[in-house]
Amino acid sequence: MAEIQIEFLSSSVLSGKQPKQKLSSILDLVKKGKIVVLEEPLSATEEAELISSTMSSIGSKFPGIEISRLGESSEGIRAAAIKLLGGKTAGLTIVGPSSLVRQIKRNPGKLSVFAGK
Repeated sequence: MAEIQIEFLSSSVLSGKQPKQKLSSILDLVKKGKIVVLEEPLSATEEAELISSTMSSIGSKFPGIEISRLGESSEGIRAAAIKLLGGKTAGLTIVGPSSLVRQIKRNPGKLSVFAGK
C-alpha cells in the first residue's frame, strides 16, 4: 500500500506570513505530495488565489489540487473582532494534490476525503 502523508498546520504557523507567502507555503507542501489540513479555513479570496497560483504550476509532474473548506470562513467586522481578541473562527481547509485526492464529499458538518495512489 502506498504511503499517504497528511500535514496538519496550526493557525500560528501561517499567521505571521504575508498572503502570498502563506499560499506559497501551502502549495509547496502539496507539490511534495502531502495532504494539508489547515486549522482555520482559507477565505474565499485566498482559495481563489491558491487555485489561480496552481493553474500556472500544472504540468506532467503536478496535476493540480483538490481543495475543500469545512465550517465558516467569516470575514468582516465580526471576524476581525474575534481575531483581534485572540479568538479563532470556526472551520478548517483541506488541500491535496489531484493525483492523490480521489474525492472529497462535503456535508454541512462533515468532510470525507478519499485518497490513494
